[in-house]
Amino acid sequence: MIKYLSIPLLLISTFGFSAELFQSATSQNTRIDSTIFYKTINVSKAHKIIEQNSTNSRFIIIDVRAEKDYNQGHIQNAINIDFKSSDFKSRLDCLDKNKTYMVICYAGVRSHNTMELMEKLNFTKVYSIKGGMMKWRGKKLPVMN
Repeated sequence: MIKYLSIPLLLISTFGFSAELFQSATSQNTRIDSTIFYKTINVSKAHKIIEQNSTNSRFIIIDVRAEKDYNQGHIQNAINIDFKSSDFKSRLDCLDKNKTYMVICYAGVRSHNTMELMEKLNFTKVYSIKGGMMKWRGKKLPVMN
């Protein structure tokens, strides 16, 4: 038993992890926290995170599909920034880099590419939804028109 406890304790003391950070890193809680991350998540986890952060003004959903596709159905409160628009990068760059963002597209490719671009632009917390709106609708999760 002592052998199994000594490794985490060694890591905590070696790297200066606080108990609070260690707990948040090992927690199954889906509330956003203060760590830096870039994660691809499935639609079920995305839905849970969206529900738990519905009143959090520091949590933003970005739909990177074309405006026409966005208008045919999107996640509630999502803002539309078209990945293929000429000013896409500059529009992203104007956003608050310290907020938490969840990015969605049609199938997950553009949202993943957007997450990588946001990392290069020094955003600190970005989720990409694997499978995009195609999987979201397949799970019959809520869509706004």
